Amino acid sequence: MGDSGVPQRFLDLARQVRGPRALSEAGLRERFGDPAQAELEPGQVWRARWDEVSMLVLVLDVDAREVNAVPVTIDPPGEDETSVVVDGSRTAFGVDATVWAGLVSCVPMRVLERVVDVWDDDIVGCTAAQAQGRPALAAAGVRGGQPIRSALEPDAEVRAGLTDDLEYLRHAPGLPVEESGRPAGTLASLLGARPDLRTLCSALEMPQPEVMKLLRGKIPLPPDRIDAIASATGLPAAQIARTVRPLPADLVYAAEHPRWRSVWVRRARQLEVSEAQARLSGGYGAFALAARQTGGGVADWDARLRQFLGGEGSVKGGA
Repeated sequence: MGDSGVPQRFLDLARQVRGPRALSEAGLRERFGDPAQAELEPGQVWRARWDEVSMLVLVLDVDAREVNAVPVTIDPPGEDETSVVVDGSRTAFGVDATVWAGLVSCVPMRVLERVVDVWDDDIVGCTAAQAQGRPALAAAGVRGGQPIRSALEPDAEVRAGLTDDLEYLRHAPGLPVEESGRPAGTLASLLGARPDLRTLCSALEMPQPEVMKLLRGKIPLPPDRIDAIASATGLPAAQIARTVRPLPADLVYAAEHPRWRSVWVRRARQLEVSEAQARLSGGYGAFALAARQTGGGVADWDARLRQFLGGEGSVKGGA
């Protein structure tokens, strides 16, 4: 399951049986609209991906920054006693799909890439009951999975691979988020009363007024400048990293939502950096932009992200 082409293989197999339209890019757009406008809802089947690991997951519930979800496989076939098997007539795949309810997990929304199907409430309810160890609800075209009788069976290998992939997806790097009651320290407090402004301005390639704001915590310290400050001051990078101001929770929610996923992927490609770094620098860029601008009220972080990324000329899409 660690191969990024695996879920695409699921879709290719389904296309062969059902026909190409429903699962083609055109068909997905016709059914679900622009991915940049996607909303998360229970019953959706998403393609989840991070680096070279990807899988299909059925969303059971939606939380602030993650979803409660279970893996779905259609090829290779496999099942266990905690899974439910959904007949192909009830999905867009056109072939039987195994929902591994025993592997229910909290999956960060930042790894969700594309919604590929939406399943009826009775399938979701049956899966949720199985995941919670309750008697499974009756649902047409849905049956309980058969037990795995030996660790040497192919189904056991499929389950083990899914378990590993879920763990990998769960640890995809997220943005640092503010926690109430835990104020971040400032760079000024770390460097002392007389920081070498000339050296810092040179190391950061920033004018002195901006460096002064950064020292006082008025604008965020970009995480990608930590090593430059460490080199200029002789302080450990880990110590400087503790002064990086975390991002507001609402900004993190916006930046990690799947509707921004294609933007970060495209930005990473343009800047030749990782997707995590592209999102991190974009989030802090939007935060710094908001810190420089005045105005009351609740920040529209989707608009701030568009404004910052639009200024770079690197974004088309987003909410």
